[in-house]
Amino acid sequence: MRQLVAAVAAITVVGTCVFTAGCHSQPNQAPKASTTTSTTKTKPPPPPVAEAAFKGFLLSPEEINAAMGATDMKVTNSRDAMSDDSATMTPKECLAIDGSAQAQVYANSGFMAERDQTLDRQEGDNLTHFVEQAVVLFPTAKQASDFFTASAQQWQACHDYTHIQSKTQWTVGATSNTNGVLSTISTLQNPPSTGWKACGRALTAKNNVIVDVNTCSADPKNSAVDIANKIAAKVPS
Repeated sequence: MRQLVAAVAAITVVGTCVFTAGCHSQPNQAPKASTTTSTTKTKPPPPPVAEAAFKGFLLSPEEINAAMGATDMKVTNSRDAMSDDSATMTPKECLAIDGSAQAQVYANSGFMAERDQTLDRQEGDNLTHFVEQAVVLFPTAKQASDFFTASAQQWQACHDYTHIQSKTQWTVGATSNTNGVLSTISTLQNPPSTGWKACGRALTAKNNVIVDVNTCSADPKNSAVDIANKIAAKVPS
């Protein structure tokens, strides 16, 4: 009789769980997995550089001397308007390689302002070291980036060029685009025994600023890239 009562009680409990909401979990039922949602915050883009600030990005003569391995390079010209040297060299598609901050190269690019300096060192009648460092301001970072992309394609089109007045001929080396810096070196054909023999070029975009550098010496090596990177490091990002 005791066993019968126990069996009836067990049946009653099962029936209660089936027909009522009193039993919601079973001993062997696995718990439901909980889900959590994580959000990743993206860093907002930096505010555009203002014209009042960007002149201070240019390197000092001491910094230029260190980058060029020279001791007495001095500022010989400072400008806030671009040069136009298109009449002094040919072909015109090499103008961007021949010099930095050229008016015809930046025409219709939408740039707002420009600052550049020329520094050089002369021994007798020969220039032994030359640097032109320039920063060019665009309204937005996208416009600066677009100019960099267009320049990468334009530089590829130049292989040789000639300075019309001096009749000197230059051969352009391979163009590199490494770590966001566009660069190349042009070598003077039949160079004189003294003075510079090659010129380096470097261009990079940081925020809404283009950094545009030209260096010349007997062996410029990576001087243009080094100067461009030092200037770019000053641009807020």
